[in-house]
Amino acid sequence: MKKTAEEILKSIKDLPVDEYATPISITGELNETARDLIIKMDEGEVRHIPIFKDGTLMGMVSDRDVRNLGDEEVTAEILMSKDVYEVASGTLLREVVFEMSSKKIGSVIVKDAETNEYSIFTSVDALNALNEILQ
Repeated sequence: MKKTAEEILKSIKDLPVDEYATPISITGELNETARDLIIKMDEGEVRHIPIFKDGTLMGMVSDRDVRNLGDEEVTAEILMSKDVYEVASGTLLREVVFEMSSKKIGSVIVKDAETNEYSIFTSVDALNALNEILQ
């Protein structure tokens, strides 16, 4: 049975951000250099690396943060954005996308409190979700 437009819209409104977030497999530490982070980004084909200290999220380093540096020895602690937008697993996609859009945020960390696992939802993931919805 084909869904009505109203049913489709309701199902989209109820989607959690987790549906489009990517599990984090590459992380960094405060003392890692820009050179180290570039290597990790290239090898892992990622554009964002969350920085942790003793299991606590401290910040985020993006591809843009490291690519145009003159000094590859600058550490993640200096490079990272400390004001990371973090949401709980299960947060609605529409809420996250609204915050990203209104505050011009490029990435969001999604934390599952039960498993203590992290994933990332980026603006590219938001575009992928929109593309899938429009298909």
